[in-house]
Amino acid sequence: MTLGLLLYLSMLIDITVFGGLSLEWALSREFIAHIATTSPFILGIIFGGYWLDRSPLSPTRYTRIAKWTFGGLLAFLGLNVIVMVAIPPFGGLEGYVGWGRFAAAVGAGGGLLLGVVEARAITRERAAERAVVRAEELEYRTDQLEFFNSILRHDVLNGMTVVQGRASHLLASSNDEESRRHLKTIVQWSDDIVNVVQRVRAIIRILSNESEVPLAATNLTQAVNDEVRRLRTTYPEVTFKTNIPDGVYVKADDLLGEIIGNVLTNAVNHNSREGLRVTVQVEEIPARDVVELQIADTGTGIPDDQKHTVFRRGEKGHAKDTGDGFGLFFVDAMVGAYGGSIRVEDNQPQGANFVIELPIARSDPPMVNASQTLTT
Repeated sequence: MTLGLLLYLSMLIDITVFGGLSLEWALSREFIAHIATTSPFILGIIFGGYWLDRSPLSPTRYTRIAKWTFGGLLAFLGLNVIVMVAIPPFGGLEGYVGWGRFAAAVGAGGGLLLGVVEARAITRERAAERAVVRAEELEYRTDQLEFFNSILRHDVLNGMTVVQGRASHLLASSNDEESRRHLKTIVQWSDDIVNVVQRVRAIIRILSNESEVPLAATNLTQAVNDEVRRLRTTYPEVTFKTNIPDGVYVKADDLLGEIIGNVLTNAVNHNSREGLRVTVQVEEIPARDVVELQIADTGTGIPDDQKHTVFRRGEKGHAKDTGDGFGLFFVDAMVGAYGGSIRVEDNQPQGANFVIELPIARSDPPMVNASQTLTT
């Protein structure tokens, strides 16, 4: 851009030096013709500089583009100097200056164009190379996830099925209270481990794009009520308040209850339970084809700098582990698979408010009970 403005400034100097600031000289046919033939290239240089400042090209390419610009200027100007020596222009010094300026504008404009074309080609090539690397890394990670999924499916789940079966059989046939107490613990932990493995497998399927999550019209009202009822029994010292319309269905699967339970348990486990109040609201928003579920607590809240990171895997602090250790990473992954979203806001006057938006189920696909037992 600066080079183009300097070339225009040189025209004003011509009017002063050669024309003596004469309006008649400035409007002469020769000078007007010179302006008409040179201006397109000068304007191209100015526009090129303006575009470059706002282009997606990396500033690291600017030096190379500048070399092309000044290289083109010097090369074309040098070629024209040779021609001017062989064929002197009309008008003496004035003719040499005008011809030289025209050659400089054409050379610089052409060099700038070639520099931009090269820079864009290199940028596209580098982007393609990075895309290939990312694709290879993704394929490698996908293979790893599928390997872990097969281990969970064949080894862990099969082993836990044996443990569950043997423990349940011993529990049914034992009359010793001490033994029954231990066997109940084994059965309970076996059930918990199976549920954890199921959730891990669900996340692995999502992250590895192994398959799309099969969605069906799922009873959100029942899922929320069941989870709130369970937590009221588990945490009688916590006050749960609900505002849930009847018959609200969303597009989800049988993990919906687990998702809601994770957020509710998170609100309890990461706050002092004394005087804690958890409010659950469900509202249909037909204009956006979504259902909004809000789970607000009156606890300590979440700092602003953590609101966008609490859903990351392994994030420490307020919202990492809930019960079995999956927390909000599991919630975020599954809600995203449903085509929904989750965010955390400040509750008023204090605490955190988790807002989950899920797509409304308007058609009549198979109904799913979100509280049903997970199957292997």
